[in-house]
Amino acid sequence: MKPIGPNRMLRRVSVVAIASLAVLGVHTAALAQQARAADAPPSAAAPAATPTPPPPGAAEAEPAPPPGAAVAEPMPPPPPPPGYGPPYGPPPYGPPPGYGQHYGYRPGYYPPPGQPYPSSARSDRRVFMLSLGLGVSSLSLSAADITAHEAGLSYALHLGFGITPRWMLVLAMDGAWAQFSRKDFFGATSFAQTTYTIGAQAFVLPWLYARLGLGLGCLEWSDDSSNNWSDCRGQAAAAGIGGEFMRARSTSFSAEAAATVARYPEAPVGSDRNDIWYSIGLNLMLNIF
Repeated sequence: MKPIGPNRMLRRVSVVAIASLAVLGVHTAALAQQARAADAPPSAAAPAATPTPPPPGAAEAEPAPPPGAAVAEPMPPPPPPPGYGPPYGPPPYGPPPGYGQHYGYRPGYYPPPGQPYPSSARSDRRVFMLSLGLGVSSLSLSAADITAHEAGLSYALHLGFGITPRWMLVLAMDGAWAQFSRKDFFGATSFAQTTYTIGAQAFVLPWLYARLGLGLGCLEWSDDSSNNWSDCRGQAAAAGIGGEFMRARSTSFSAEAAATVARYPEAPVGSDRNDIWYSIGLNLMLNIF
């Protein structure tokens, strides 16, 4: 018995549907496998094979370039990094021109970098100075009815206080002693005049100075009969000029020419009681500062 038309059609549809479902299932399985492969973590890479070291001398032997080939020039080394100076050093400035040549700090007070200060470096300014002097002098008297002069000894004591490198305030004691003969007085008589002055001392050069002061004068005398007399009411002035010829760090020696003059209104030597005594001397001075 042969199948009828509808059954044949149904069979064909069934075959087509089954084939379509099979193709769809295979395709779906392939898509699922690809999705699982994408979601899976990557597998660990296989360890790299350790390179085989070249035989000795292989690195030194380089293949020679073929004839006529251009040889590449080696690249120059990179430039070194910029250098930096020392963290500390002398300032980029120095003392002003002329500073220290005469009255300030002596040249060489600032040593070159890396060298110690020289032992002779010092300031010419003296904050305090003590001077002691001894020498020779002449002591003279000038009055209305008598004039006399004799050679003798001189002495000095000075205290100086620095104001600037060039100027000092000086308290000075300058004296002269001499013995006068019998022809001028009644017997041999010794006279000594000492002046006490206050004044200023200026350094004209680092080794040359001059001073001037005003103050009081004191006159003393004694004779062979042991008669003594003194008068410290004189009006006095003192001046001097000296030069240093030997100097150390805090001491120096100088030669000073000094002169003093004093007027004594009540002196009993002259008849007019207006005696003027003056002295001129040369002293060797020891200065301590």
